[in-house]
Amino acid sequence: MPTISVIIPTYNRGYIVQRAIDSILIQSLSNFEIIAVDDGSTDNTRIVIESVKDSRIKYVYKPNGGVSSARNVGMAQATGKYIAFLDSDDTWPVDFLKIMTAKLEQNRDFGVAYAATKINNSEEDKTGRPSYIERYVSGSITKKLFKNSFVWPMAVLIRRDVLKDFWFDEALKNSDDNDAFLRLSVRTKFLFVPDIIVLRYSSEDAHSKASYISGSCNRARSLERFYFKLGGDKFVSRKAAFSKISRVYRRAAERHRKGGYRIAAVELYKKAVSYQPFDIRLYIGVIKALLTNSPKGINPHWSLPEPLGEPLCHLKSKA
Repeated sequence: MPTISVIIPTYNRGYIVQRAIDSILIQSLSNFEIIAVDDGSTDNTRIVIESVKDSRIKYVYKPNGGVSSARNVGMAQATGKYIAFLDSDDTWPVDFLKIMTAKLEQNRDFGVAYAATKINNSEEDKTGRPSYIERYVSGSITKKLFKNSFVWPMAVLIRRDVLKDFWFDEALKNSDDNDAFLRLSVRTKFLFVPDIIVLRYSSEDAHSKASYISGSCNRARSLERFYFKLGGDKFVSRKAAFSKISRVYRRAAERHRKGGYRIAAVELYKKAVSYQPFDIRLYIGVIKALLTNSPKGINPHWSLPEPLGEPLCHLKSKA
């Protein structure tokens, strides 16, 4: 049995997926399997992956369903003691698996180890500092994760046994990883590993950018579900929860307003007001949205997305 199952979800990344695979193959810890889940690619992704002749690589094709469904398929097929995720446009430092595994072996009461990340937006790194370095802590991090997102799939190592009956929510086309780690944080403690930094590459075709405006309220829907339906009120105070949810809806409203979507912006500001009725900025936002002059603003078909139900996974019936 491999020590680690590395899951690579990929979609039309034939031009770059080998870079991710190569960064796994050169790891100083070599007892792993790679499960490359092709989420319905129409380019040469399959050819690229199958051209890498290494018995530890397993190629899995599935119809397009989004990155969460690809991760879920990989998790269902994983056999390792630990599970790691690497998006097909990201890479790991050579000692990532070795260091992360050692930390979890030494700290058996933690179910997840996570590392700092740094965005690689250009060839020349400007700051040298990891992203959100001040937020990283070990232990029960539910409160902090509700307030801010700072745990990323490419920077975690997870004990497979804590993922029993756990899935990424396939109804979310973005904010899916934030939602997953928030839900996972009530199951187990998270261990911050300061010994290593993982690069996050920002690419133009990243799924989070594809729905930057249309999916911008998913984070708020996820927080609402967690707080009201999944027991989040036991971990986060009402004041903190309402303040955060309102702020997220306000950001979504501002994105729609700046994009010219007047009706959507007004409705999202109203949602923000429902949580923070004394925030004057929200009423100013509503006025600005009403004054928005754009053909997009008269779209009669836009409506607030429905509240999220139970985390959706097409594999649940087969589990």
